[in-house]
Amino acid sequence: MAGAETGWGMGHWIGFNAALVALLVLDLGILTRKDHVVSMKEAALSTLMWTAIAGGMGVWFFMAVNADKGAAYLTAYVVERALSVDNLFVFLVIFGYFQVPKQYQIRALFWGIIGALFARAVFIAAGISVINAFAPVLFALGAFLVYTAYKLAFAGAHEVDPEKNLALRLARKLFPVSSIYDGHNFFTLQNGIKTATPMLLVVIVLGTTDLIFAVDSIPTVLGITRDGFVVWTSNAMAVLGMRPLYFLLAGMLQLFRFLQYGLAIILGFVGAKMIFNEAVHQFGLNLHIDHALETYGSLGFVMLVLISSILLSRVIAPRPARPSPEMAGGHPR
Repeated sequence: MAGAETGWGMGHWIGFNAALVALLVLDLGILTRKDHVVSMKEAALSTLMWTAIAGGMGVWFFMAVNADKGAAYLTAYVVERALSVDNLFVFLVIFGYFQVPKQYQIRALFWGIIGALFARAVFIAAGISVINAFAPVLFALGAFLVYTAYKLAFAGAHEVDPEKNLALRLARKLFPVSSIYDGHNFFTLQNGIKTATPMLLVVIVLGTTDLIFAVDSIPTVLGITRDGFVVWTSNAMAVLGMRPLYFLLAGMLQLFRFLQYGLAIILGFVGAKMIFNEAVHQFGLNLHIDHALETYGSLGFVMLVLISSILLSRVIAPRPARPSPEMAGGHPR
């Protein structure tokens, strides 16, 4: 990834990734060393902490590099953070399916985030390499984002069935699986036989599910900037903040009923912009696009759509559920 765009020395990559490892060690070794149920207060403080760290990275881009890189980082980070909120629905389904005790969810999400970082690193490196080798692939990526936006807007409720996860099926064939949890351990002894615990299956499903998330999110960020360092830092910072955000918002998802439509608009916008920009470049259209205006315009548009979708979720009351025949005093047919 370091060679994705000139201007970034090896020191930048080593420095950021070393800081990233230090943050993960701090998180696992100190902040979440003990299994416990995460309170709303703890989730809120952790969310503020990770947001502040991500914001500090943005300040560094603005102050030490230039405003364009800062705006690109901020736009990519905001989009990734918004997409991670949508992923909460999937996390809820996975934890409910495996009946993960609340005190173990924090550790399961930690290992899920480790897997997400590795997956996104691979996708980012591959995506930038393909684009550098064959730029017209941006047409396909743009069309894919537009199609994804359509599905997100009109597909309705999230339908996730962990039982259909291929990695989960393979794991069950490779080794015996216990039906009970043994703390946050991945393996336990049962009747003298080493067996996998449901915690290992949870982490496997979380990690492989994030591969699907990355298929949507990485092309979206590449539609904002093709600077590999900006793409990686914005993704890593957004992923680090996913875990406390889950506990903060898990009980308040009804506040974001229109978020999926806001995300659909953003994905469609980024996909259309990707196709348009590549058409200008490939066909030599005589159009001058001010880079700064495009960068700040994209940031403003993303923020406007996200804020509007959240406000609409609060202003427009949900439709009351229709009473069932039993509740209405009737009889089902």
